[in-house]
Amino acid sequence: MLIFVPWLIFIHILGAITFFLAHGTSIAMAFQLRKETDLARIRALLDLSMSSMVTMFIAFMVMGISGLIMPFILKIWNQGWIWASIILMVVVFFYMVFMNEKRYKHLRRMVGLPYMIRGDRFPAEEPASPAEVQAHIQKLKVGELVLMGYVIPMFVLWLMVFKPF
Repeated sequence: MLIFVPWLIFIHILGAITFFLAHGTSIAMAFQLRKETDLARIRALLDLSMSSMVTMFIAFMVMGISGLIMPFILKIWNQGWIWASIILMVVVFFYMVFMNEKRYKHLRRMVGLPYMIRGDRFPAEEPASPAEVQAHIQKLKVGELVLMGYVIPMFVLWLMVFKPF
């Protein structure tokens, strides 16, 4: 079974690279939204972000599944860094799902785009007023996204490379 470890590491890293590449559209959208006032541009940014969601989710699953298989093969479940990495990534995953549900899917509805809530699809509605849209956008906290989507995964990478405990 150890012969598969280099391939699993390759697949794990490839999944991570693909995930962050696909997710780049979403973080670029999050930063740019705060500068936009035109509903057409806001809609375009939200659609661009949504366009990479399937690739991002598949890549995240590839990264996660390969990362969960390796400790079985290597018999390293007794290492604390493995558990810390898994727990942190699960926290990031659920935070991002919750945050997207409350902030960006709501914004899609506000600007008159089709949207989803808890997996259910809804058609576009009449857009909210530009003032309401801007008020919602100004409440979006990009700093939280950076912490949860960059700093914590960076710490997980540190755990995987240096294996401190």
